[in-house]
Amino acid sequence: MRVEAYAGLLESAPGGAVDFDALTAALSEMVMADCRRSAAAPYVQEFTHGPAVYLHAESSAHDARTVLAVGRPQPPACVRDTAYQRGYPLPESLGGRPVDRGHFLPYSGGGFYGPNLYVQDRALNRGWSRDGRAYRALESAAVAGAPGTVMFCRPHFIDDSAVPATIDIGVLAQDWAQVQQFRNRFDEVATKGLGLLDVTLCGATDTQIGALGEETVGVLLQRLCDATIVAMGDAALQREEGRQHLDMLIIIDDAPVAVEVKTRYTSARAGRLTKAGNLPRPRLRRARSQPGHQQASQQYVAARVGDWVDVGEDYLGMEVRVVAVDFVAMLAQQFTVNDAGTALVALEAPVSCLDEAREALAIIVEHRGHL
Repeated sequence: MRVEAYAGLLESAPGGAVDFDALTAALSEMVMADCRRSAAAPYVQEFTHGPAVYLHAESSAHDARTVLAVGRPQPPACVRDTAYQRGYPLPESLGGRPVDRGHFLPYSGGGFYGPNLYVQDRALNRGWSRDGRAYRALESAAVAGAPGTVMFCRPHFIDDSAVPATIDIGVLAQDWAQVQQFRNRFDEVATKGLGLLDVTLCGATDTQIGALGEETVGVLLQRLCDATIVAMGDAALQREEGRQHLDMLIIIDDAPVAVEVKTRYTSARAGRLTKAGNLPRPRLRRARSQPGHQQASQQYVAARVGDWVDVGEDYLGMEVRVVAVDFVAMLAQQFTVNDAGTALVALEAPVSCLDEAREALAIIVEHRGHL
């Protein structure tokens, strides 16, 4: 179901009060039409629970599940029943991703339990991914809206489980309206036939985005520079005493090169280029625990490559590069960095990293089954 299907509902909202009963009836008819086309022929019951109206479907062909929730967000009438919520059955993970007990209508908007609960992707529920941030923003707007604001949630299912693959969230107020679809499942069944990279990026946490960026740079540098990877990521460069190690140590033309990777996807700088056509220069951190050890500085690098490079009295330092990866523009660019780690200069023009990102994702998925 595409969000364009709600165009008529959205056009009727701005400029006047939202007719809750009429909106609920229209949404119910849309959902019932889908149910009538379904081979499962479910029995659908409509009822009110707290500040929301629900359609709940039961069938011998699939698990009992909520197929629509429409409510007027309001402050919760009672404290959160954590004991009940903990009792809601929940798998450990789905498609390798952790899940939560999510609410169709948020608790902060008065949502109850029972038919209001469902298995929700944790990154979506907690705002840890790009889609999650948009989801939480829309949910917050509904809760903070003026009296009369209406929120609806319409889950879409692809199998006989009660775990939706996607969910449409709509908010209608007197002067604005918005509907957006969010992905809730990332397992093989739910993503078959879709652009796996785009789907994965929207649901990825910042940590997962960073891991994909490092793997992408590994593929890219092997192709561009015939680099040999000595060690990459936390899996090879173990953390000791709380120190943040390098992202990569590689060999180019028989010389060691230290590489720091900076990946952008959710930030405001993602997708932008400078007037000179470069990616914005990455920002390097200061190592607070070790004064003077600016990230990517020679001191910083020397403290982290001792297992692979002799950093004794005769050590003169090594080349250090910072690679920016932009998963919105699908571009990567190499920068050289001075010995102090305070100045970056573009080494070359940005290059496409789309194919490398796809290959990197395939490598990670093959290795552990998911990003």
